[in-house]
This record gives sequence, structure tokens and C-alpha cells, in this order.
Amino acid sequence: MRSYVWLALGLGLFSGSAMASNTGFGVTLYGGQSSNQDLHTSQKAVVELADKNHFGVSFDRYLDKKRYGFFYSMVETEFEDSPIYKVDMEYLMFQSAIDVDITDNLDSYIGAQIGVNKVTPNFEEPDHFFAAGFYGGLKYNLGAGFSAQTELRWLASSIKNSSKVRCDGSDEDVCAWHFDGDVLNQFQLNIGLTYRF
Repeated sequence: MRSYVWLALGLGLFSGSAMASNTGFGVTLYGGQSSNQDLHTSQKAVVELADKNHFGVSFDRYLDKKRYGFFYSMVETEFEDSPIYKVDMEYLMFQSAIDVDITDNLDSYIGAQIGVNKVTPNFEEPDHFFAAGFYGGLKYNLGAGFSAQTELRWLASSIKNSSKVRCDGSDEDVCAWHFDGDVLNQFQLNIGLTYRF
């Protein structure tokens, strides 16, 4: 029952006037490669996260050449020099984009996003960090409501957990993931398939 309530609330966010041919809803499935920037801990150590594959999904409301909705992405990575240290990242973002026609079947688009990055190391408690960024790409209409796309997405997370964790050098695991303030820049190269209805 609870899942139906959440579904109803989610659909209510996208309620609007009757749909025309250039309006409606869309669901997109993503897959691709994530590239991570190095991080610097409060102990001045450098954390290099491995580049890994990821998957994602978005649900958007389309209004003429504009759209807005929610984007979720999951990536499982690890320390480059210590693969036993695993780090999972889950993004939940509100996004908005504008489509620009190139040809009858080919569009470009550019958008912005804001939300949260849930970071879960296998050696520390999970934490939530503010995230934002931009994205853009190309979309090709396949017909019957389907379109294929490729995009580049920049996600920047503000990493600061000094208020939650005390790092005095007594716990190597904790100090390996303790930040007084840094920005994790992650770039996602995606391919996707969208169905509009």
C-alpha cells in the first residue's frame, strides 16, 4: 500500500493540462562510464577513486521543448590503490532541460540538476552530500515513442563530514574518508533509451 501512495504522490508532481503530441511523460534508462576526480582528505592524503560503469533512470515531464523531472544514478567504485575499500554512490537529482531541434529526428539538449549524493563506504557509515551539475547531449527519435540518446553529465558533490567524524589519526579507516571540505567532480558518459507516453 505504501508504494502506491508514493507512486500517486510522484505522479501528482507532474500533473498538468491534457497532453498534446509535444507534451507528456518520459522514462529513460541509462548506462555508461563514470570518471572521478581525486579527493583530498583532512590529513592531506589523496583518494583516487576508480572509474567504473554505472546505471541510471529518469522520469520526466515534457512541455513543448522543455522538460523537468527526477534522475537517479548508482555507481559502485573503490580506491585505486586499495580495492578492499569500496565506495557506493547514489545520486537523486531534480533536473530540467531544454531541447533544441537539429533535424526532424535529431535534437540536442542542455540542462541543470540539483539534489543529493548518498555516499556509502564499506568501512564507514553512509553520508549524504549536496550535489549539483549540468548535462547535455544528443537525442535521436526512433519512432513509436522511443528515442536513443548519448550525453555527458557533470555531477559535483560538496564533501564535508568533519561535523560527524573525529579524525585524530587513531583510526586509519576513518581518516581515509574524512573531509573538512572538498568537491568530488564526477563525469558520466551515458547512452540511454527513452520511452515517451
